Order: sequence, then C-alpha cells, then structure tokens
Amino acid sequence: MNAVMRPLLHGRATVAFAFLIGVWCVFGVINSRYLTLGNAASIALQMSVLVLLSTGQMFALMVRGFDISVGAVAALSSVVAALAWNQFGPIGLLAGVLTGLVAGTINGFLIARVEVQPIIATLGMLIGARGMSLLASDSGQVIPIVEPQAMLQLAYGKWFGMAPLAWLAIGSVVLAAGLIRFTLLGRRMLMLGSNPDAARLVGMNATGVHIAAYQMTGIFASLAGLAMLARAGSGLPTDGAGMELQSIASAVIGGTALAGGVASPLGTLVGSAFIQSLGSGLNMSGISPFTAEIAIGAVIIAASCVSVAPQLVSRLKNRVHKIGESRR
Repeated sequence: MNAVMRPLLHGRATVAFAFLIGVWCVFGVINSRYLTLGNAASIALQMSVLVLLSTGQMFALMVRGFDISVGAVAALSSVVAALAWNQFGPIGLLAGVLTGLVAGTINGFLIARVEVQPIIATLGMLIGARGMSLLASDSGQVIPIVEPQAMLQLAYGKWFGMAPLAWLAIGSVVLAAGLIRFTLLGRRMLMLGSNPDAARLVGMNATGVHIAAYQMTGIFASLAGLAMLARAGSGLPTDGAGMELQSIASAVIGGTALAGGVASPLGTLVGSAFIQSLGSGLNMSGISPFTAEIAIGAVIIAASCVSVAPQLVSRLKNRVHKIGESRR
C-alpha cells in the first residue's frame, strides 16, 4: 500500500491528488448523490477514454513533444475497427490498433526524421484522420457493429464494482508505468527528453526512440477508440473532438513535464480522474454545459499553474544564485 501511495504523496503528482480530493469534498457537500459507489463507477467508466488518451500523450511529452491528433486518431480507429469487426468479427479490432500505430509512426517520422515541428505534424494528422473518418463513415454516420453484446459488456458489465473497461484502462496505466520504469526503451525515452544532446553523445538511436514514443501515443489513442466503440457499440467518426488538449492537461496536472524527461503514469491517471470528476460534479449540480466548460477550463489552468509552480520557483532561485555569483 505504501508503494502505491508514495507517488501520490510526494513529487509533482501531489497537486493533482490534492485537487481531486478537493473536488470530491466540494461536490460531496453540494450533492449527497455525488459520493456514492454508483457515481464513482460511472466516473470511472466515463474517464476510461481520457485515461487512455492521456497515458499516450504522456509518451509524446516525455520526449519534448506533444500530439494534438490523438482525439481524431481515436475516432478513426473506432471507425476502422467497426468496419473490420463487421467484415471479420472480433479479430477486426486489431485493425483499429494498427491504425493508431500507423498514425503514430507517421507523426514520429515527420517530427524525428524530417524535423517538422510537433504542432504542424500532428495538426496535419488531426485534419487528415478526421477527414478519413468522415469519408469511411459516409459523411459522419455512426457505424453499428453486428452482435455488439460482447463489446457493450466491457462498458456496462461489472468487475468488482466497476466496468471492465475502467479496469482495462487502469491496467494500461500500470503497463505504461512498467514500460517506463523497467525497460530499456522507457529509460531511453526519459533520457532523450531530459537531455537530447547527451543521449546522442552516448550513441543512442535518438530518432528511433523518438518515433517509438509517438508510436506508443498512437497505440494508446487507438485503444481509446476501441473504448469509444465499446461504450457506444458503434464506430464514432466525430467523437474525441476537444480531448486532445484535455489529454495534455491531464498529463501535465498529473506531473508529466512539458519540457520532457519526466513522466508520471499514476499522476496522469489522477489528473484524468480530476478532470472527469469535476465535469461530473458540475453536471450533477445542474450547471449549464457551456458554463461548465468555462469552469473546467479555469480550474485546469489553475491546477496546471500550481503544478508547475515548484519548477518556476526552482528556476528563479537558480537564476538569482547565478546573478549573485557573477557580481562577486
């Protein structure tokens, strides 16, 4: 238990955990139905897509990049998986995962090899993926899958009080944490993000590691698309819009550094839970969806500012110390 709680109680993920507890306390007082097992299970299911997108986004952030195409890639993956399911059965879900892998590989190649800026490369992928989703779905029509009971069971069944989909999303975070902590690839991603020049000097294949990070982002985006498919029983070509920036916010609030070299899978999970819990509380309080979006945006900005405050203070102290030494 101590090993699980230590990452929450120390380091940058502390801020996300504190904000999450604060949201629970505030809405628990406002609405007695908020702090119930049923609502907790509902939040866990709703945040499964965001958890997967944010975990994938974490890999791009680790290497000093980001990916604003993850929502569109998730939608495209859900459409491709639905079409493949209808043709080949459940094995067709692999086509959705392959879609994310291809998108991540293209992004990684453009950014690492061609040296296109991440904002340009992933913006192009966002527009292209969204267009392919609409084209494949006959101008944005949902694509129901045949015999969807097995997929719907993942979203609306129960494993130990929560939907299987929620447990699978949590499991993906555990796998990501294991990859980062215990594999050579994960350590190389952290090294590349921390000091790219040093990584190249020691003979690391920096381009390959960079591309691998974006491949992981694409794979997790495709898993988010499969989660969308499980919740709706249909491919959703227009879903995922706006979740790109939420995924970045979740990762940053959870302790992943925008400057690269720092990753916090558990913090990313907590950051996603914070954003989803806030949205659920505002909805249950009867607040207008438009007002709720403004409130969520303001709180995300506040939480992000607080989470990076220790870094800013540290940099300021270092700068003051250097100025003091130069005057001596």
